[in-house]
Amino acid sequence: MNKFFKHGSIRRRVSFQIIFLLTLALTANLLAMLYLVREQALNSTQTMLENRAQVLQEKIEQHLQYLLENSNLLSSNQLMINALTDSEGRERYLPSLVSNFQKGKDVLSINVLDYAGNAIYQTLSSLPQYNDSSELRQALAYRKMAYHLRKGDHNIEVISPIEYYATTQGAVVVVFDLAAIVNRHLGKDEASYIRLLSKGGEIYQHNFNSALNYVTYTHHNISQDTLFNQLNIKLEIGLPVSVFNSQVRQAILPLMVLGILFIIAGAYFALRAGSRIVNPILELNSRVEASKKNRNIFCSPIGTDDELEDLAKAFDERTLELQHQAEHDSLTELPNRVLFLDRLQQAIKLSQRSKKKLAVLFIDLDRFKEVNDSFGHDTGDALLQVVSDNIVKTLRASDSIARLGGDEFAVLLDHIEHEADIAFVLEKILQIFGEPFNLHHRQIYTTCSIGVAIFPDNGNNAEELLRNADAAMYKAKDEGRNNYQFYTKDMTHLAYERLMLENNLRIAIRNNEFKLFYQAQTDMRSNRLIGAECLVRWHRENEGIIPPDKFIGLAEETGLIIAIDRWVLEEALAQYQRWIKEGLNVGVISVNLSAIQLTQKDFIPFVEQAVKRHDIAPNKLMFEVTETAIMRSPEQAMEILNKLKQLGFGLGLDDFGTGLSSLSYLKKLPVDKIKIDQSFIRDIPHDEEDMNLTKTIIAMANNLNLKVIAEGVETEEQIAFLTDNSCYEAQGYYYHKPCDAIEMHSILSGEDRRIAPLQ
Repeated sequence: MNKFFKHGSIRRRVSFQIIFLLTLALTANLLAMLYLVREQALNSTQTMLENRAQVLQEKIEQHLQYLLENSNLLSSNQLMINALTDSEGRERYLPSLVSNFQKGKDVLSINVLDYAGNAIYQTLSSLPQYNDSSELRQALAYRKMAYHLRKGDHNIEVISPIEYYATTQGAVVVVFDLAAIVNRHLGKDEASYIRLLSKGGEIYQHNFNSALNYVTYTHHNISQDTLFNQLNIKLEIGLPVSVFNSQVRQAILPLMVLGILFIIAGAYFALRAGSRIVNPILELNSRVEASKKNRNIFCSPIGTDDELEDLAKAFDERTLELQHQAEHDSLTELPNRVLFLDRLQQAIKLSQRSKKKLAVLFIDLDRFKEVNDSFGHDTGDALLQVVSDNIVKTLRASDSIARLGGDEFAVLLDHIEHEADIAFVLEKILQIFGEPFNLHHRQIYTTCSIGVAIFPDNGNNAEELLRNADAAMYKAKDEGRNNYQFYTKDMTHLAYERLMLENNLRIAIRNNEFKLFYQAQTDMRSNRLIGAECLVRWHRENEGIIPPDKFIGLAEETGLIIAIDRWVLEEALAQYQRWIKEGLNVGVISVNLSAIQLTQKDFIPFVEQAVKRHDIAPNKLMFEVTETAIMRSPEQAMEILNKLKQLGFGLGLDDFGTGLSSLSYLKKLPVDKIKIDQSFIRDIPHDEEDMNLTKTIIAMANNLNLKVIAEGVETEEQIAFLTDNSCYEAQGYYYHKPCDAIEMHSILSGEDRRIAPLQ
């Protein structure tokens, strides 16, 4: 039973809920029936009390009428009339007359009075002062019988005038015992009580106990001409509540027993009904659980041929859909990493039996992020779809391809006889990227880097092969991209170093491990400072300064360069403001702008807020950007650069001569200055070709009305050559190496004599 009704089971919940609802309904019906029975019993009791009150009132009324008539007959008796005038007759006949009248009539006293109210005969030793009675005077005056309830004892006093020859000679006053009259007509019911009320007070009660509660009825249906109404008497009758409840209990006990039997029977049938409802659901649940362990088990059919059957079919359809979604990429519909690793593991088992090799290709699109940043994610998604379709076409039917995520694909080549077979496939894949992809009315150029790992030479399981192919892919990127590399053991170490470097770089951003250095820029004619370039350095505890060429490239690939660049700008502006407050003239301060910043929509607002926050004039800040960064996304780069120019910032073209820009683009760029790359300056004056190229660059800049500055200046010969060819600004070790803010303070304040500070 515990297993059948285990805690939290649907069988328990459904069965108990049905039992609860059925019990609630039956209980409500039972209570309603009990209520109706009680109301019916109450109505019956009220009707019974009403009937009894009516009968009792009529009997008492009839008895009182009889007494009144007899009182009237007594007063009109000739002997009674003679008694008023004949004292002998009064003594002889009146006692026997009164005695006969009293028999069976519940008389307490009879008094015969003369017209003045004086007693001429009395049955009591003491006689009330009738001459003070207003009722007596009215009866004598109007010669009409009067009756009323006496004060004090509440008995009925009847005054009947004695007339002789149409004149009132006196009156007979009869006092009737009210209690005796009522008691004469009471039944044998000892449970109920009777009360007579007059003017709010009790004048008679039988069997009434104020400590008990009663079901009460007060008889009001009395006509105006009745004695009860004339005497202002109300009849109240009641039955003790305990007696009433006892009668009710006797009536409802069978109903309660019957109701409990119905509830027990209902609970039993509810359990059976709940089981019939739940059993198909439990069967469906067991099949769902079984399908989790075995994909070949389906939920339908369960044989109900109803909505539950439809639900089972929907489960199967949804399961297949979820399995497909769990194992396939939603964009390209290729298998994902999970399914690829499963297939790879199965292929490894087959290769172990067949003694054949297999290869895993790890393919990564080069600079795919720039496509997303430049043309939008829709174009990037379309590119991934086209690339995946084209790669599929180059593979055999037995090969597998998967999208691992982002712009990464993996290919499984099984039954490899020779490594030349792998190279053939690799060349076919690289040929796909030899032509531009036509997407959204644009021609998109992109390449890919491929890493190759071979089983069993480069790994014994799926994860290891994929990881080593990934390491080989990074080697292909380091070799200039758009090529493939086979895995070697050294690549694992390089991949590990790259992973650790990325992790450490993220920690460095979070822990603010960067430091800003400054390299002076000088007018070679006067050796006077004209500005400084801000250079970021990474200072790791226990490792010292890490040069930018070790981490800037990785930061750009991972997007971390955004946070670094913005930290540089904030720190540079803050330091610039501190120098201004110290009265130092820095000139124009330059910061480098990475390619990825040229695609950020919030870059311009960020720069505006930073300059405003630090209160720096825009013409005191120059952004340096490389040709390569601009050419990655020319249209977006031009838009950002033009906005910076409109805001008043200076723009410099860094590393000029090493990029891919054309003269047509150069004249469109809103730059103010060209920086000649140090690779051209390094061998002056010993390399004639570098000297000619440098002259050409300077002449071109002058013709375009652009300032020109040379970086990497280290000798006096280089200074002489540059100034002779109209290049007057320089940056290099001859004047100063990059230094921290403290050393730069010495330069700005004139303490360092190699460079004259600005005034």
